[in-house]
Amino acid sequence: MKKIIILICCISLSSCFFNWQERGDEPLYSRFEPVTLTVAELENSIEILDKKEITEASKIYIINDYIFINDKRTGFHIFDNTDTSNPIKKKFLKAPGATDIAIRNNVLYINQATDLVALTFNFNTLKVAVNKRVKNVFPELISPDGEYYVEDGKVVVNWIQN
Repeated sequence: MKKIIILICCISLSSCFFNWQERGDEPLYSRFEPVTLTVAELENSIEILDKKEITEASKIYIINDYIFINDKRTGFHIFDNTDTSNPIKKKFLKAPGATDIAIRNNVLYINQATDLVALTFNFNTLKVAVNKRVKNVFPELISPDGEYYVEDGKVVVNWIQN
């Protein structure tokens, strides 16, 4: 009887150590490829560009007569909302890895990959200047299927599907 109980326990516990699903000979890999920048590229990547098409709209922030729409992990579209029935797309604030923004007293606070960045924004000229960067405030970006990417001197700003 003891042998039968031990055999049942061993068989039951064996599922903890082996994956009985068929995997074939191929090891498991993420279905996503990381988009990376060097630390220096990340720190110098914020700039105002001409307007462009929105590819993956995310969060919206409204202040005074302006609307900021996040284009997920690429930056922010800036609209003049003086005429609320007809917002006009003006510029694009390029900030790779950014997904959120807060604004107070003409200072934009954005998350850029793992960093928190404070920018002075001139609403008249639509120009921006980086005031301060606080590094490693946010966790590293993992892939949608839960994989990490680690390489010295590189920062993941997005993941694209293979």
